[in-house]
Amino acid sequence: MTTQQMQYIIALAEEGSFSAAAKRMFVTQPSISQLIKNMESQIGAPLFERNTYPIRLTPIGQAYLDAAKKMDAITRELENRISEINNLEYGTLTIGTSPFRASCMLPISLSKFKEKYPGIKMNIVTDTIENLKSKLQNGQIDFCIDNDVFTRQIFHIDELATETFYLAVSKDNPFNEGREEFAMSWKDILDNSDVIYQEKYIKPEELKEEAFVVLDSKSEFSDIYTSFFSLLKISPNVSLYASNIETLFHWVNNNLGVGFVPDTLIRYGNFVEHPVYYKLKPPKKKINMFQEQIVVAFNKNHFISLPAREYINQLKELISMGTWFHI
Repeated sequence: MTTQQMQYIIALAEEGSFSAAAKRMFVTQPSISQLIKNMESQIGAPLFERNTYPIRLTPIGQAYLDAAKKMDAITRELENRISEINNLEYGTLTIGTSPFRASCMLPISLSKFKEKYPGIKMNIVTDTIENLKSKLQNGQIDFCIDNDVFTRQIFHIDELATETFYLAVSKDNPFNEGREEFAMSWKDILDNSDVIYQEKYIKPEELKEEAFVVLDSKSEFSDIYTSFFSLLKISPNVSLYASNIETLFHWVNNNLGVGFVPDTLIRYGNFVEHPVYYKLKPPKKKINMFQEQIVVAFNKNHFISLPAREYINQLKELISMGTWFHI
């Protein structure tokens, strides 16, 4: 299987149509269709079932796709090894992360890396955390940046920063009445004011009558939400399920329910209007339960490329300077 055949099979399987695959590969639809037909003629069996939409792989097609992904991972690893010899003049860096982190948290570091190493091709893969772990395990991405949900036996973990979650309540919610001394503004959090360090907490039992906006299982924060409710011994009255943290934020801000919001979103989401924020009193011996680590995860069994190591070193330098997210 040639590199071109390998790339076309992967694109066609992931896109589900010849037109979408052709657009992704910057070729005409007839050219990709003819290449697949030639392969099927040589094999003597179809690779795709064309009478469905999206088109589906045949069992033989699935075998070829599995092989193509392995070959692609090996090819990228070879390119990255060679790039070490060539002083990062060329190579590929593929980063896995959530859509929120890709859009709000990484642009500055990506821009600075690209400025320093223009010859390195950068790919940003955004997906659910479970899919990202799978891609990291089979070598489709070089590393992943997300909350610490990675198995130590498989992945090497390097901590980057701490993320703190706050209870968010719309300004229009009657819940705020009589709780002014516990309330915090987004500016308090942005400026690290003394308010956020005061021991003024909302008790979990005060939320029994509140409707919650929660995250569905596809969100990068869904497991964190589940653990919060479990440790607080809250059985939430769920009003809505959001597919991502940005949607949850807007729904909370429009008084469709209360919810937990990370300070990274508060600081770097570029929102004009904000809800009111509160700290929840954690159970005994769980002082840091509302804090999660943002980490970079590598596959222990895969070669860590020089571009990957260089990007992480640069990212850590930006974090230490306080310019990870903004200049």
